[in-house]
Amino acid sequence: MHSVRKRTIVGKCLASLALCGPAVFLYSAFVVLPAVLGFAYSFTDWGGWVNKANFVGLENYREILRDGPLLDAVKFTLFETLLIVIFFTFAAMILAVLLDRLRMWKGLIRGLFFYPYVLSVLISALLFTYMANTRTGAINVMLRGAGLESLCRDWMGDPSLVPFFIFALVAWSGTGFFTTLYLANLQTIPVELYEAAEIDGAGPVSVFTNIQFPMLIPALTVNSVLALITGINLFSHIVVTTQGGPGYRTFTVGYYIYWLGVLNNRQGYATAVSFVMFMALVGIAGVQIALIRRRDVRL
Repeated sequence: MHSVRKRTIVGKCLASLALCGPAVFLYSAFVVLPAVLGFAYSFTDWGGWVNKANFVGLENYREILRDGPLLDAVKFTLFETLLIVIFFTFAAMILAVLLDRLRMWKGLIRGLFFYPYVLSVLISALLFTYMANTRTGAINVMLRGAGLESLCRDWMGDPSLVPFFIFALVAWSGTGFFTTLYLANLQTIPVELYEAAEIDGAGPVSVFTNIQFPMLIPALTVNSVLALITGINLFSHIVVTTQGGPGYRTFTVGYYIYWLGVLNNRQGYATAVSFVMFMALVGIAGVQIALIRRRDVRL
């Protein structure tokens, strides 16, 4: 009896290994191992495979403390992240509530809002780049056609406008995803609550503040964290549109790491910056979740 049970356990272990082994191996090879090697290289002056990596200790981390361009990149990243978190957390919630109240063409209108998310970042960024072109862009062409030529701008070349141009691109391409998360949560609200509110004569605002918003707190937590990650990791939109310009005005942390490691062959220092930014993101996300959960408990 004992030998049969032992063979059964061994068989289950072998089956689990056969099913999960390839996935674990691939994850370890392409995620865990590069992360460990990256942390190790952060203590070197590695400049690529053609150069020998020399151990420099904590010098890379000391340089981070006096790196002016990195500080500018952090400021720009935080500014974009703040706009993205506010928009995807609250504006997407209001949009989801409005879409949920539709009675006609509900599926079509929801699909139109979700469609930009289906497009690749490359296509979305190229569309915005075309629209922002100074001479032939759709924005300036429409302004000239309406007799408002004085409002025409170099939307990607003006340092005061380009941060909002980047935000508009991210908001347009991601609104559908975050709105869908709220819509899915709205479907879980019991119909009895709406019926009771209607009997009591509650208006749309009262229904939102007393029924919908408290029930949307779990989705708000998820959306706010995902929006935070989206803002902190902002990279592909910068690569396709501004490449960090004008000058270095739109350098995000992600693009700065790419600029260091790929364009300047400072992989050792780039990995040190990556590790510090990763730890900062984990800390910020932890504080954010703790604050939202505390509010959830109070509600």
